[in-house]
Amino acid sequence: MPIAQMKTNYRFSDPETKTQFLSESAKELSALLRKPLPAVMVMLDDCSMYMNESDDTVFFAEFRYILPAECADDKAGFLKELADRMLELIRRYTAVDPYRIYMQFTEMTREGAWRYTG
Repeated sequence: MPIAQMKTNYRFSDPETKTQFLSESAKELSALLRKPLPAVMVMLDDCSMYMNESDDTVFFAEFRYILPAECADDKAGFLKELADRMLELIRRYTAVDPYRIYMQFTEMTREGAWRYTG
C-alpha cells in the first residue's frame, strides 16, 4: 500500500479544503504509482514545527511506495516526476516556501509491503 505521511504547521482555512487536499493527494499518488485509489493511504498531521530558528510555515512529507514495474529502467525520472507533482500540489494548497518543503521517498519491496486485496 502506498503511504504518504505528511506533517505541517500550516493551518487550512476550513476542513473541506483540508479534505480536498488529502483527496487530491491520494488521486495523484494513485495515478503516479499505478495503484487503485482504495490502496493509497494519505495522512496529514498538524503539529508544531520549527526550522532555521523560525516557526514559519513548513511542510514535511514521506512517501512509501513500490516502484511501478514500467518505471524500473528510469527510477530517477520516476522520482523526479513524483517529487515535482507532489511539490506542485503541496504549494498549490499551502503556499509554503519551496525551501521549507521537505520530501522523503522510501521504496518498499513487494515482499515487505502490505497487499491490497480489493
